[in-house]
Amino acid sequence: MFYSELTGLPVYSTAEISIDRETAVCVTGHRVKSIIPYKGKAEYFGITCYATKLMLDRYIGIVMKKGYTTLLSGLAEGTDLWAAERLLYRKRFEKNRRLVGVMPFMKHYTGFKPESLELLRLAERYSDRLITTCDNVNMTYGSSHTSVTSPDLYRNRNYYLVDNSSVVIGFYCESNPYSGTAQTVRYAEKLRRPIFTFDINDVHRLLDRAGPEKIAIYNELKKLRLDVPEALH
Repeated sequence: MFYSELTGLPVYSTAEISIDRETAVCVTGHRVKSIIPYKGKAEYFGITCYATKLMLDRYIGIVMKKGYTTLLSGLAEGTDLWAAERLLYRKRFEKNRRLVGVMPFMKHYTGFKPESLELLRLAERYSDRLITTCDNVNMTYGSSHTSVTSPDLYRNRNYYLVDNSSVVIGFYCESNPYSGTAQTVRYAEKLRRPIFTFDINDVHRLLDRAGPEKIAIYNELKKLRLDVPEALH
């Protein structure tokens, strides 16, 4: 067992924790810096993020209604933390919801923006479990293998998420085949997991129909019929 440098809460190794895969869903997606604002205008960046969060929440809700109760979040900036935030909100009103935060390494938060650090603290504080997929507390991401660096840390975390989930939700901002999101989805496809994916173009189309007002976006999203993987019917 380790302890978070942000909250002091216990963080378990993967060997110490068992997850019921049959009731778990994981989320993968791009980070905040990859978000392309609506119409390419900086003033729409905030509303684009808002619409993305709502669409992500809609997918989480669909899966949870099918009997899945646990959300695994990789706790990265952007999609991972937004999903954790939405699950924590749902826990206030829905029974039997659990959040498991999965860190790629203990110092993974280095370089987070202040607002992301606050969201990470919140996610850690109210997670049902915190797990790290790296047993070396001094390890950080690096392009080569040394005693304190590894290029495999995020991949190991991503594979753990899929290995311990029965459904994957993915959000794309770009079609980069080398991104962590693409890597995670390919691995999920290999294991034949049901996969929900949406991308930034879906978010922009939602804004085309609704405009930039929050209540209009919320109402428009409720009208959307989202494709459900056959395995979830």
